[in-house]
Amino acid sequence: MRTVVVAVAAALTALVSAGAAHADVTITPVCNGSPCSTGWYTANVTVSFTVQNFTGTLGNCGPYQVSSDTSDYAASCSVQIDASTTVTKTVHVKRDATPPTATAITTARAPDANGWYNHAVDVSVSGSDATSGIASCTTTTYSGPDSSSASVSGTCRDGAGNVSAPQTLSLKYDATPPSIDAAAARAPDANDWYNHPVGVAFTGSDATSGIGSCTSGAYSGPDNVGATVSGTCQDNAGNVATRAFGLQYDATPPTVTGGTPDRPPDAGDWYNHRVVITFAGTDGASGIASCDAVPYEKPDSTAATVSGSCVDKAGNTSAPGSFKLAYDSTPPSLSSLSAAVGAGGVTLAWKASHDVASLRVTRAAGAGGPTPLYSGKPIASLVDRDVRNGVQYAYTVTAHDAAGNAVTRNVVAVPLPPLIAPRREAHLRGAPTLRWRPVENATYYNVQIRLRGQKILTTWPASTSLHVAAALRPGRYVWAVWPGFGPRTKHRYGALIGTSAFVVTR
Repeated sequence: MRTVVVAVAAALTALVSAGAAHADVTITPVCNGSPCSTGWYTANVTVSFTVQNFTGTLGNCGPYQVSSDTSDYAASCSVQIDASTTVTKTVHVKRDATPPTATAITTARAPDANGWYNHAVDVSVSGSDATSGIASCTTTTYSGPDSSSASVSGTCRDGAGNVSAPQTLSLKYDATPPSIDAAAARAPDANDWYNHPVGVAFTGSDATSGIGSCTSGAYSGPDNVGATVSGTCQDNAGNVATRAFGLQYDATPPTVTGGTPDRPPDAGDWYNHRVVITFAGTDGASGIASCDAVPYEKPDSTAATVSGSCVDKAGNTSAPGSFKLAYDSTPPSLSSLSAAVGAGGVTLAWKASHDVASLRVTRAAGAGGPTPLYSGKPIASLVDRDVRNGVQYAYTVTAHDAAGNAVTRNVVAVPLPPLIAPRREAHLRGAPTLRWRPVENATYYNVQIRLRGQKILTTWPASTSLHVAAALRPGRYVWAVWPGFGPRTKHRYGALIGTSAFVVTR
């Protein structure tokens, strides 16, 4: 290089000697072999000059070594043309080979919760440079992935283009809400329904920052097939997850709407044997699950009450409902049934209790079916005049009360002729004993016996029999009896009781 400079100096001397004009001198600076730049150099710079078309004396024109950082290194080259004229060229060189320093890296805002970021955060780097100054520093945004030790790096660039060593920032980042579960504090009361207040606990899990807290709740109404209890869990980064716990709630008992018997009354409005009352109800939320079916069979009452309840699907039980009915399962009383055989027929008599509502009397004779004699309101006696002597009659008296309960009594009677013995046309010996049926209120009787139309005996016994003291001679005798009333002296006789005949053989 020095040889080139000497050559240039010799040439310049030759030119001066040749008397070159001042205006033809050209001085050109060269940096590292290329035209010098006004920008920054980041390595050592060698500055030299080329001079053309000059006369005179060449001054100090380098070369110059720029090996230190500087913002203004001035390198000059001068040509003295004559005693009063010098041409000088100066070039200014900037060198910065030292990278800047990234002095800090910071986030644009504070953490969201507990030192954690839960949404995108800007991170910026700041720095310093002693020579060319800071031109720019990195600004970036961190938005994931979630990590408890996320890392963000950035650099600064100086005016010369040197880049600093990276500055690194560690941060905790979690933008993902936690998982959340909900569970009731107890099982449903019935059929997946709750019927009184229930607590709900919310629990969660978080893979990155962990769970910070969860809420709890409770439900106590109103009744709803789609009730919900809402709760949240928050992780340590401040992310919140929400969940609604669904349940069916019915705390209101159903209402009994009435009862229905399983059959109609037995008689009128009366029941006289077991009846089952099935209750029905309504429920505004969960609906009716079941209602009582209650049997009734005692005690007897004109206003018996059957109570029953309903249960809804949530397990609530209604207040009892009632059903009233008339119930009587006790038959009436029918006693002292008698059948008195008399001249006027068969007189039936009985005693019936006051609750008898109707009576029915039938008669059966031999193998024949029953013949109705009476059906109607209660009576205490009945005379059957349509009978024949010697025929056995079976009488049935049935008493019904208003509830349809019945009691039946039976009695048998065989009507005999008014004159009982001896039987008509009987053959006998000696003195007969005569017997006849009594007549009510009779105080004595007149008995007459005739043989061939001639009265052979008349007497007035007080009883209903007469023994003929003297033996009668053979023959056919006819006898008759009349009742007498009051003193015999009054001669008050009733209708003929009857006549009959017998034969005395010897």
